[in-house]
Amino acid sequence: MDSARRRVLVTALLALAGAMIGVPGVGHAYLRRWKRSLLWLTVTLGAGILLLSYYVPDPSTLDPFDFDAIPMEVRLTIFVITAVSVFDATLLAYLDGRSTAGIGDDEPSEDGTRSCPHCGKPTDADLDFCTWCTEPLTNTDGVDDTPTETDQPK
Repeated sequence: MDSARRRVLVTALLALAGAMIGVPGVGHAYLRRWKRSLLWLTVTLGAGILLLSYYVPDPSTLDPFDFDAIPMEVRLTIFVITAVSVFDATLLAYLDGRSTAGIGDDEPSEDGTRSCPHCGKPTDADLDFCTWCTEPLTNTDGVDDTPTETDQPK
């Protein structure tokens, strides 16, 4: 299994596991899409709070450990939002894998980008570091391109 497929599979499994324990956005966090992860968590919690306040006249009477006490309308809506979150994380992982699939680690593509050997995202081939993870890039020989003290003119 290549790394792109493995990344999609791990993302889907983490997103499902997070959804099962009630924390949507775990798959996005694995992909380092922090804002999107926080957005899914906020949307899910916000929808749950709004729907509970609408469907339950006195939310303080609900037992937090009694899942059947939550109305079906609230449970179904939260389930749909969480399922869309899992699908979104899996789709992002798939599209990230497709966008970097044809780009070699040390050869620039026709648009002047190359894949970072550390995070796998496309970055500018003219730079000495990745614009996404800021790790130093290596040249075609596998040697670090960053200048050292001995490379500096005296």
